[in-house]
Amino acid sequence: MKKALKWTAIVVAVLVVLLIGAAVALPFVLPLDKIKDIATEKISTAINREVKVESVSFNIFSGIELKGLSVSNSPGFAKEPFVRADAIALRYAFWPLFKRQVIVKEVRLVKPEILIEKSRSGEFNFSDMTKSKGRSSREPVASSQEKDKGTDFSLIVDTFSIRNAKITYVDYSANSKIGIKDADLTVSGITLALLKPIGIDFSATADYKGQDVPVSLSTSVKLDLANQAIELPDLSLGVAGEKAAVSAKVSKLNAGPWVDFTISAKKFEIDPLLAIFTAGAATPPQEKEKLPRGALTKMINKVTASIPAKFRINGKIDIGNLKFLNFEVDKADLDLSLVNKVVATTIREVRFYDGSLSGNARVNLNAPGLSYNAELKLAGFNAHPFSNAIIEAFLTKLDNYKDLVDKVYGLLDLSVSLSGAGVEVPDIMANANAKGSLELKNGELKRLKTLEMVADKIKAPALKDDLKLSELTADFTFKDQVVNIQQLHLVSKELKVNFKGGIDLGWLKFVSGNRLTLKASPSATKGVGQEYELFRDQDGWLEATFELSGDLKKPIPAPVLEKPLERATEKVKMKIEAKTVEIKQEAEKKAEEEKQRLADEAKKKAEEEAKKQLQNIIKF
Repeated sequence: MKKALKWTAIVVAVLVVLLIGAAVALPFVLPLDKIKDIATEKISTAINREVKVESVSFNIFSGIELKGLSVSNSPGFAKEPFVRADAIALRYAFWPLFKRQVIVKEVRLVKPEILIEKSRSGEFNFSDMTKSKGRSSREPVASSQEKDKGTDFSLIVDTFSIRNAKITYVDYSANSKIGIKDADLTVSGITLALLKPIGIDFSATADYKGQDVPVSLSTSVKLDLANQAIELPDLSLGVAGEKAAVSAKVSKLNAGPWVDFTISAKKFEIDPLLAIFTAGAATPPQEKEKLPRGALTKMINKVTASIPAKFRINGKIDIGNLKFLNFEVDKADLDLSLVNKVVATTIREVRFYDGSLSGNARVNLNAPGLSYNAELKLAGFNAHPFSNAIIEAFLTKLDNYKDLVDKVYGLLDLSVSLSGAGVEVPDIMANANAKGSLELKNGELKRLKTLEMVADKIKAPALKDDLKLSELTADFTFKDQVVNIQQLHLVSKELKVNFKGGIDLGWLKFVSGNRLTLKASPSATKGVGQEYELFRDQDGWLEATFELSGDLKKPIPAPVLEKPLERATEKVKMKIEAKTVEIKQEAEKKAEEEKQRLADEAKKKAEEEAKKQLQNIIKF
């Protein structure tokens, strides 16, 4: 036992002596200031930015640290550095140092703050990092040995990591600013990348609606340079504890590239992920003027022009329980492709709000400002949550948009074909063309503004009540910012409504010449103005036609009297004719009665005369 302890003590003593000796010798073997100067010079040259390191330190146990790192921002962007960090820590293999080799097991960026900015023109503040500084394309690239000539050591890195990072993303074109915190990234297996997959793990915390949402990504990357391919067979994307499985392969890197992918998940919420790119507001430095008309179109044209013509995408998406922009989707099953700069989507089935969506859509990236066309069919939708989701997603910029919420109930069927071009609202509205039909079954409408105005006009407050519908159908077209309704037919127990005419969405008003025909029951029109009593039919139903004018929010109903007057005139004429017949019949009756009376009197007189003659005969 004592012998074992003795040898243990000797070994420990030798190791301590070696460590102390190494700690004393390494600063001479490994010139730290020289490392700092070489590192900053090479990084600055590589990324076209000024790189500063305050100091460099060495610890035999923890490795080398470049402290106080900063990387300058691009001209024209914020004055803050592009990257600043407490330190870059290099965790190395110990014994190769004595062979003047630095084999770094891990390069770790400690507590970095990274600022990513996107200008209104679509340029990023890191776009200039990969630009050449004028080296001729024919100039040979120095080999790794030549690059390190004079440095007296070689450098090999296997793992790169970032710990506890803060990332701020500012998009001045979208006027948005977001941030994520506690970001950790590890890229491992760099040294043997050509022999086995590189491992990538990322996690962070994003802010979504005032709450911290964890986001994570984990994958392995297989490099096949001989076949010009990169494969991600098992990418896992996590948002708030929900996971999506992704597999992807990028091939024909030089000729294409071509991308094939599949995405599947049993449950996934996209909104927190989108919040990483769409939150907050920002004021761009040196870009305080409002984005002029056409600037967004130019930016989109620039982006689409940069997409290689041979770039191809082919993918399949199969996700259940998906949440996206206030929409809750039970299932999304679709194909997506990009060929010759044309994006095509085949929607096999998207189930949400108790209904299903199917169809196809195409977006042509070759057209200036983009062009599109689609054929879509919705069947059996629960109209109440569906309409509310559309309002909350797309109409929140309208004044009093809350007045549109909770208005429509029932099962909705809709089919529509549409086409158009443009990415800015004026262009979209000006170029959009659509044709379709809809049907609402077993529905209910809550206090329609148009019927309220009609109810005030004819003094029939019962028309302001909610409407239980047995049927609502409509056919429509959209062109030149005008919705033309060929026929809208609404039927409830107390009311029948037909509408035909145009609605100008550019000016938010009714187009002249429209007709709203209303037929209401006696109970719904009890107490209407006396002038409308002539409009009732033989069963007491009031039928009136109006032309709507003015603002969509407060339409003005003007009675159209041609047909009602015709009906009223016809009713008076019928009454006169009936009276004439009645008088004639009464006169004929009186004449017949007079004739009968005279006949009766003549008969009576004859009978009396005959009686007298009989008496005279008897006397005789």
